[in-house]
Amino acid sequence: MKQVLVILFILLIVGCNTTPQVPLPVESFHLTSTDPEYGYIAEKPIELGGFLRGSKSEGAHVQYFEGLLGPNGEQVKVSRIGSCCAFEDKSMPFGGGLLDRYQLTYKGQNKPAIIYVNLYKFNKPLAPKGFALL
Repeated sequence: MKQVLVILFILLIVGCNTTPQVPLPVESFHLTSTDPEYGYIAEKPIELGGFLRGSKSEGAHVQYFEGLLGPNGEQVKVSRIGSCCAFEDKSMPFGGGLLDRYQLTYKGQNKPAIIYVNLYKFNKPLAPKGFALL
């Protein structure tokens, strides 16, 4: 009996690891930008806000990154590369800020994606092209 359970357990693990990735259905991408430059160039950053304490969107960037998926539903690993790209915005308390760059990777991806994020200003974010957002 013990051997049967061990064999079933091994088959379960092997079966889960060999399940092919199936592309997400088209409706999973309704929160994905149709603009191929959105998030991928400094002039069109993803505006996540939430960086400044006490702002309405505080912590929004964390939720955003947790909800990103690859094109086949893969879990996305997010790594902050650093700040770059100063911008001016007279509507902000400091008159502008710096964008942040993030690297997005998932299993089976050919090349990591680099995105630009504005953590000072918030607009309802979308996923960049090639990703889905829950």
